Amino acid sequence: MSNIKRNSTNPFAKLLSVALLFSVLPLHVGASKALPQMADTIITNGRILDGTGNSWFWGDIAIRDGKIIKIGKLGEMRATRTIDAKKQIVAPGFIDVHAHIEMGLFATPTADNFIYDGVTTVITGNCGGSA
Repeated sequence: MSNIKRNSTNPFAKLLSVALLFSVLPLHVGASKALPQMADTIITNGRILDGTGNSWFWGDIAIRDGKIIKIGKLGEMRATRTIDAKKQIVAPGFIDVHAHIEMGLFATPTADNFIYDGVTTVITGNCGGSA
């Protein structure tokens, strides 16, 4: 057991308290002055389906250099471009694993009919024929 008395009359105890305060204070002050993280694009107000099988949740998505950097409530983040999802579903692209697009590939090379449904990848040739 220490011989230091735990009362306000002990000068060593006061010095130790002040030293501890000043050692922690810069951490708190530095954290409060941190600049908000920047993104290229933030999609706000979305019903997010993240592809894990969990239920959707309200949130925002921050994107930088073509990659998602943060998902959640991102009120503190800033971006050069903001897209309001207007409470619509925001989800990763869907994969159609059995599409019969053999001839449609030439008729609609931009595949708008798939993209409008959220399909970003198609797999074809499952039945033996493929372009």
